[in-house]
Amino acid sequence: MRLSLRSLFYDLVFYEHCPVCNKKSYWRYSPFCKPCWDKIERFSYHKITAGKFHSDFWKYIDSLSCFGAYEGILKEAIHYFKYNGIKRIGKELGRLLSSIKPPEVDVLIPVPLHINKLRHREFNQSAILAKECAKTWRIPLLLTILVKVKHTPDQASLEAKDRCNNVKNVYAATQLIRGLKIGLIDDVVTTGATLMECAKVLKKAGAKEVHAITLTRA
Repeated sequence: MRLSLRSLFYDLVFYEHCPVCNKKSYWRYSPFCKPCWDKIERFSYHKITAGKFHSDFWKYIDSLSCFGAYEGILKEAIHYFKYNGIKRIGKELGRLLSSIKPPEVDVLIPVPLHINKLRHREFNQSAILAKECAKTWRIPLLLTILVKVKHTPDQASLEAKDRCNNVKNVYAATQLIRGLKIGLIDDVVTTGATLMECAKVLKKAGAKEVHAITLTRA
């Protein structure tokens, strides 16, 4: 009975129409409906160690694990999460990411936001994903080891050729992490420039390995 009353309450609060099919949304995935959410597809194989990214990507990244492709419902959900400020979707997206088998790492670190962006958005989407993964995988989460020290334009707003320069020298490590295997978490990987730059900083700080883990791959 409690669950039914809670579901009814949430349905009343989050009564919306699915942006994909225009049917009534489901409170857990609001504004998406459950049938559309259930259509989210996952990769059959999540971990790769080769592929076309920035030319130096694999020099700093030891492996890349992704839940699915940056398209369809998953892409729409990420946009509502990041740009429409619907934070509750992040937990469900984190559950999707945490359903894959993680690489062998000692700690998880999310790709950080600059303080100005964090104040504007009010949350770090990568940190929310990382928290769900840390809970499911039972891997420690470090939120303050990697920081972004320079405010930059969104990577998504730039051409591929400009993305590497946009993130160059904008991250820093706050302490040494000698010998640790790091799981570096982000929402989307496109050219790999952001992950590569973060991994470069982490390895300079002593990380033994850096394994990138992203919700989607463009």
